[in-house]
Amino acid sequence: MALDRTDKRILAALGRNARMSFAALGRQINLSRTAVQDRVTRLEAEGVIRGYRAEISEEAGGLMQALLFVEVAARPCEPALQWLASLEGVCEVFSLSGEVDAVARCIVASPEALAGLNDRVMSSDMIASSRSHIILNHR
Repeated sequence: MALDRTDKRILAALGRNARMSFAALGRQINLSRTAVQDRVTRLEAEGVIRGYRAEISEEAGGLMQALLFVEVAARPCEPALQWLASLEGVCEVFSLSGEVDAVARCIVASPEALAGLNDRVMSSDMIASSRSHIILNHR
């Protein structure tokens, strides 16, 4: 689907704050609430917007965020990426070009839980390597 300038402005605004009301979004991009709602509904139906997510603060009750940098051993990569996305603690998986095949954003309770998740990832025959990095700060 071709996105026009207004669609791109809506997507950028929702990327900054996915909980923004249609009225506030309309004020920001100079459209009526109903026009914004119609566009967002169309973007969702066409699969451009696939979901919304919560960002967890560093102060959130002992939870920590981390990234796993994964090299996939099996080709095609898609089954390994789907399996990775299904693991408890994995919030998102990004498929990449280059040396690293994927990055998984994770939320875990402790460094020990992160080590356990990384061990589970490495136990799969589909995975060649996995390196974990704790996110120290998020802006």
